[in-house]
Amino acid sequence: MVTPLLTSKALRSKYLTSASYKHAVSSNLKAVVISPTSGIGEGCAHRLAEQGYSVLAIGRHRPGRAKTIIDELNAKSRSAQNENSALTSLPAHEFYSVDAFSLKDIHQTAQDIISKHPSIDVVVLTQGMATTQGFTPTKEGNDEKMTLHYFSRIAMANALLPALRKSASSSNCRMKNGPVVISILSGGIHGPYDKYQEDFSVEKNYSVKNAADAAGFYNDLGLDALASKEENEGINFVHASPGFVNTNWGSEFNVVLKCMVRMMQPLGKSPKDCAEYMLGPTVFASEVGDAMPARLDEAAGQKLFVMGEKGESKSLTNLHAADVKAFVWKNTVEVLKKAGIDIE
Repeated sequence: MVTPLLTSKALRSKYLTSASYKHAVSSNLKAVVISPTSGIGEGCAHRLAEQGYSVLAIGRHRPGRAKTIIDELNAKSRSAQNENSALTSLPAHEFYSVDAFSLKDIHQTAQDIISKHPSIDVVVLTQGMATTQGFTPTKEGNDEKMTLHYFSRIAMANALLPALRKSASSSNCRMKNGPVVISILSGGIHGPYDKYQEDFSVEKNYSVKNAADAAGFYNDLGLDALASKEENEGINFVHASPGFVNTNWGSEFNVVLKCMVRMMQPLGKSPKDCAEYMLGPTVFASEVGDAMPARLDEAAGQKLFVMGEKGESKSLTNLHAADVKAFVWKNTVEVLKKAGIDIE
């Protein structure tokens, strides 16, 4: 059973074995990872490739990027294979380009994936941005930051539900405790956004703090809404906070803020260590049948797992309630419908 006391090294030693690699490859376990080109997303994609998962990487189009990403993922899988000479098969990795600011594009990419891969076992959502800009609308009229941190994540998770349900109903024990959807953002550390009724879009009361709290608050409520649906029983939805990680986070900041962040970055954990903490207690634990972090508010109907930076259980906000969840879900559905997406 995973506990918060396990270090990243211990988690890696526990779950990265020749048996686990064989199982992932032979079972054709598949993981969708959004934003695998740098930072936390890259760390998670590489770690899943090492574990033997076929990684379906989704990122922005750049010339030559698809080949670069696939080559890197193949190298990670091959390194694990070389450590276990008896292993001969490699997972098949793919890259899909997407404009993550476009909910319609996110939805279409998900449709492209499930048309080719009818069963998906893991979804890792890490897309994001760090800026001090005000409300900045996308072509669909939603704030850029809210789109990356919340709306696009729900759009992707919702569109992949048929493939996740197929994994959950599998009789061949692909994932012993069921497939996992993990949104890595601010689980357990954000505050509640108390203006959700009067300003759901955060357009009128926009600030860096309000945008951050709203995105985290909505992730809790939106993912819990998905987890509460009877047809999604067996799918594990997780909202996690990664803590301070040494990445290129803040590249959009002004020069002064960027310099301050860069000076502090060496104090953060590496993306590689972060990936162990994010995936070990959730994805890999579910794969082998270990318990995931406890739901601290399960007695109140919580279906979502909320996890801290080292795999520890975290609490929901004091505004998390059934009526709030229903309101946020209703408005989320409306936002996605305006983008041409019929959400369940």
